[in-house]
Amino acid sequence: MRKETILTAVVFLVVGFLAGYITDAQLSWSGRQKAAMTTPAAMPAGMPGGSAAGATQSGNPPSGLPEGHPPIDSAALIKQLQEEAAQNPKDADIPLRLANFLYDQRQYQQAIEWYQKSLALNPNNVNARTDLGTAYYYTGQNAQALAQYKQSLAMDPDHKPTLLNLIVVNLEGTHDVAAARRAWDHLHALDPANPALASLKQKLDAAQGSAGGGSPAP
Repeated sequence: MRKETILTAVVFLVVGFLAGYITDAQLSWSGRQKAAMTTPAAMPAGMPGGSAAGATQSGNPPSGLPEGHPPIDSAALIKQLQEEAAQNPKDADIPLRLANFLYDQRQYQQAIEWYQKSLALNPNNVNARTDLGTAYYYTGQNAQALAQYKQSLAMDPDHKPTLLNLIVVNLEGTHDVAAARRAWDHLHALDPANPALASLKQKLDAAQGSAGGGSPAP
């Protein structure tokens, strides 16, 4: 799962080395769930796709690579990964790396297709399934997002990134404040120091108050 600081795009002169380095970096940074979801300031403002994971202030999508380098050739990298996937049809890791890269380029619908391909080969990858759910959310498919989170939590009921995303989708997507509150309570019990909780609690309290839902959580 992508948990690290989001880095800007880089490029190397040798295309082969470029692709290998980038895809490895993408995979290792794939603790995402998502950087946009785990950082309150980057949370979507109620509309899927409004805030890509780790988007910079300039709006450029991240690549998960060191700073100070010119942009990568995204099309070339995508093509290379597609070719590698075709050559290794039983390798779940290659489509996962491509899905992660497409997600970071905000190509969410394409990312969904590659997450699905990866999960068809490795259906028990809770991180990839939660990433798929978040990609669904960013394309406005809230029900599909929640269905993926449900499967993730069936595998790991205490999966913190899934719980965090579940709060966001229920709060910002379906406006199910009660479900969002339950997920918040669960995550708070597991990880009370999570930096996203305070901001989410404010949003929950405001939503609950405007809906006349009673007293906020402590």
